[in-house]
Amino acid sequence: MACTYCGANITIPENLRTKAIPKVERTSSKPKPVISPEIDAPDLLRKAEPIVIKAWNMYAAWTWLRWLLPTCLTLLVIGCIACAALGTLPSMFGLFR
Repeated sequence: MACTYCGANITIPENLRTKAIPKVERTSSKPKPVISPEIDAPDLLRKAEPIVIKAWNMYAAWTWLRWLLPTCLTLLVIGCIACAALGTLPSMFGLFR
C-alpha cells in the first residue's frame, strides 16, 4: 500500500488487514410501477387543482394591485397639488387682509 502523505510503500501485516465486505445487490420482488400519462392524468390534475387555483388568484390580485397602486399615487399627487393651489388662491386674490 502507498502512503497518501509521502508516497512511501508500506506493507501491512496479515493480522491487521481488514477484508472487504462483499456488496450484495438486492433485487426487489415487486416490479416498479410504470407511469402512464393516460391513466394517471386525472389523478395528477386533481392533485394540482388547488395549486393552480391559488396561483390564478395570486395573479389576479397582482394585476389588480398593479393598476391600483399607480392610480392611487397619481390621485394623491394631484390632490396635493390641488390643495396647494387652492391654499394659495386666497392670498393671491387678497381675500384675507
